[in-house]
Amino acid sequence: MLANQGQTEATLTRHLQAFANSSVDDVMQDYAEESVLVIPDGPLRGLSEIRGFFTTFIETLPAGFLEAFKIHKLEIVGELGYLVWEASPWVLLGTDTFLVRNEQIAMQTFAAHPLSGLPK
Repeated sequence: MLANQGQTEATLTRHLQAFANSSVDDVMQDYAEESVLVIPDGPLRGLSEIRGFFTTFIETLPAGFLEAFKIHKLEIVGELGYLVWEASPWVLLGTDTFLVRNEQIAMQTFAAHPLSGLPK
């Protein structure tokens, strides 16, 4: 097992559960002030900007989105996690890449296609 692979897996499992529960406060426990979330419109830095994204994202999800959220693949290699998902009919392909350090998400990328009706 690569160094920190267990920490990465535990952090991402906790993060995905918090998202499934629509809990912005729980989602934010996985980030630090130094964290960066890169979305199609550009990078979000720090807790305030990342919280703003997740607050808007979770509050504006269409009815049935979380029930439709399906993980196709979660690959973990050391500190790196790669997630492939869908939430049809709103998102046919979504990907997130996570860099986890010290049990927190240091960096994350997010992309979803199409983003019909979802915040970018």
